[in-house]
Amino acid sequence: MNNLDFTTITIIVIALVCILIISLYFLMKKSSQTEQNNTIQNTTPEASLEVENDIHPIEETEKPSLEIIIDKKIEKPENNIQLDEKQDDIANEEISQSKLGINISSKTEKVLLKKLENFEKNKGFLKKDVNLNNLAKQFDTNTKYLSEIIKSYKKKNFNQYLNELRINHLLNELENNEKVLNTKVSYLASDMGFSSHSSFSTLFTQYVGKSPSEYIKKLKEAKNTAELMK
Repeated sequence: MNNLDFTTITIIVIALVCILIISLYFLMKKSSQTEQNNTIQNTTPEASLEVENDIHPIEETEKPSLEIIIDKKIEKPENNIQLDEKQDDIANEEISQSKLGINISSKTEKVLLKKLENFEKNKGFLKKDVNLNNLAKQFDTNTKYLSEIIKSYKKKNFNQYLNELRINHLLNELENNEKVLNTKVSYLASDMGFSSHSSFSTLFTQYVGKSPSEYIKKLKEAKNTAELMK
């Protein structure tokens, strides 16, 4: 074997050794990576489970507080509904006590009756501009309520009620007030709140059965006769 052959063999051996070393290196590296991957695969479910376990208590902790908030939000309207139902029951009870054919509370009914009483005592019916509309406004009510009150308790409509108050007041004045007895009929119509002499005479005749002039004449004769008999 000459020197050239020896050198060639040496190079080949060295090359093979290098290749072997490199192959072993990559083989060991691949094996190491495989073990790491297996480790990661084995540990991932546990880690995931730990994360889920960590999150779960938080959900359980937060959920009740959310329910409490919702309950608090719902609780107030429920109380309001119950209060409204109680108020409705009270209102219905008042309405059921009313004698009228309309939905009006007994409290409102009593207030209107009291106002009518004061209207009569204060002789508000003598005003010329009195009518159902402005009297309802004066009473802070509506015409339907006022009309129904008069119809139910006075047994007449508003105009009949008003005219009767005026005629009865005049009859009382004629009986007890000498000055009124000697007043002209046209003036009496105005003093009693009537818009015209003719309407006053017509209504007076309907209620009394005699015209104003005839009634006053008869009344004067009766008074004079009574004076003579004393």
